[in-house]
Amino acid sequence: MRIALPALQKKVLYLDQPFFSGAFRGGDPRFVELAARIERLSSQQLLISPRSFAHDAESLQWQRGTELLEFIKRTSRGLRFEQGYEVEQRQISKGFRAWRAGEPPEYVRDPRDALPRHVHRWHDYMVIDIRRQFDDPAELRERKERSAQTLVGYFDEWRQSTSTFEADVQAELDAVAKIYRDSYIQYLVQVGSGNVEAMLTSPIHSQVVERMRDQLPAEMDIAEQIEACAEFFRTPHFAQLPYQYIRSRACAMLKQRAKRGAYVNTDKAIAAVGGFFYDLDHIGHYAPYCDAIAMDQPMAEMMKSGQMDLEGRFGVKVFSLANLDEFHAWLDEAEQGMTDEHRQGLREAYG
Repeated sequence: MRIALPALQKKVLYLDQPFFSGAFRGGDPRFVELAARIERLSSQQLLISPRSFAHDAESLQWQRGTELLEFIKRTSRGLRFEQGYEVEQRQISKGFRAWRAGEPPEYVRDPRDALPRHVHRWHDYMVIDIRRQFDDPAELRERKERSAQTLVGYFDEWRQSTSTFEADVQAELDAVAKIYRDSYIQYLVQVGSGNVEAMLTSPIHSQVVERMRDQLPAEMDIAEQIEACAEFFRTPHFAQLPYQYIRSRACAMLKQRAKRGAYVNTDKAIAAVGGFFYDLDHIGHYAPYCDAIAMDQPMAEMMKSGQMDLEGRFGVKVFSLANLDEFHAWLDEAEQGMTDEHRQGLREAYG
């Protein structure tokens, strides 16, 4: 027998590492209660929290990692966000196409850039999971520590700077554009010198310009094509891409805080910014495509500030310990919005 179920429009929620830390490592009752609600709404087909590589990696860090991973599986319904680098590349390709067509610089978000195609479908209560091999937990912790130490090493230099926030944002955009451009030129040099392995071993960023060139006329000289790509990196079309917008502004805000005297104690600074780049990558890649995101208080404060305004810019609610009542109210709204047709669909689908 085939039974037609009503169409769904689920709430998409991204749960950042601090949420899992509070619920599964710290046992904070506030987070434990939230986890139970999220799991229930997921089972009712009202909400979904797609899984990312970061979730898998973080679960390996904790003693209760297996329990955490099972929770992630249940609330994601087997769905994953696209890889972060692929989201980044898709945004750049779309922005480049819009710039060449003379369209406005405002980025038109498409959920398919980051979310799986079947995110709003009815999902089974059974999930087939393929066990994957992840990085060694100790190595991951070591990378985070090195990243934090490197970042804090710049703070003294930043405190001597008198640059404005806007100038710092532009400096971040220029720096990432240079990475895209230089890594691609290095890739061309390697391949041109006969190093065929470079096609397989070069960094992901080395392919950004390559995919941009695919949009350019084949009769254009390669130097002209690379210059056209470099010109795009200097435009508002590039600066307004979600990932570039979030990343450049967050880094500029961190720099401004250091200038105003924050993070003077090195050990405390390393602890405070330990996961900054990791968290920022996840927020920059996925938050613009979600209805809400849960994160730690310092990062939430940054994302809600007037210089970032994540919610105003992308329509995503930002939750942390500072506004748990708003988080529960948002979940209440999702639960109370269940229609009679939806309830009937649940009874027919699950008995």
